Amino acid sequence: DLAGRMASQSSSMWAQNVANLLGHISPKEKAKGFFPSIDGALSAGEAGDIVTRSIVCTKDGKQVPMPPPPQPTPAKPKAAPVTAAAKQEVSAFRQDMTSALTVTGTSAILLGMGSAVPGNLLGTFTLAGAAGYQVVWGVKHALHTPLMSVTNAISGATAFGGMMMLSGTSGVPFGLAALATSASAVNIAGGFIVSQRMLDLFKRPGDEDHSYLFAIPGLALVGAPVM
Repeated sequence: DLAGRMASQSSSMWAQNVANLLGHISPKEKAKGFFPSIDGALSAGEAGDIVTRSIVCTKDGKQVPMPPPPQPTPAKPKAAPVTAAAKQEVSAFRQDMTSALTVTGTSAILLGMGSAVPGNLLGTFTLAGAAGYQVVWGVKHALHTPLMSVTNAISGATAFGGMMMLSGTSGVPFGLAALATSASAVNIAGGFIVSQRMLDLFKRPGDEDHSYLFAIPGLALVGAPVM
């Protein structure tokens, strides 16, 4: 019913504007001080109220010049941007060395605490913890696909079961064990090769690769039983 309400709506808006105008130009004395207030605004010139001076056309038979429109309020000056503190770049070699030494130290503590645990179980637990930490802990969303290929390579640990069967079997079981070992070896090598190629896609120019440092905890775990 827009057409039916348009007349009353426009009248209400006009009446509200007129009431606001009269309220603006009316002094505190109301009707008694109305005309003196207008005379005072006109006599003050540029210092008078611009709204009052704009609605008066003539006075004493003389034309009242229209005051110039008010200048827009100047924009507030923008505050100078706060310079962010420069981030101190950490050496990639230092980060990788810290991680490698952390894994090595944790492995040494576990080996020291596990004197009553069979060596094969402790070694499996330690390797699983170290591998799980390195594979899962720092994974970004963009690296989920490389993580899948690394997981595929880790699943190739079935080669250990095949090698254990090679020494005590013959015939068909021996052939199956050899086949499982060969297939797992391909799985392991292929998984890590694909992972490395995928990770190379995310490298930025100038990035350094110090992954060889993680051979330190690996050698420590391998050499622990001998020591």
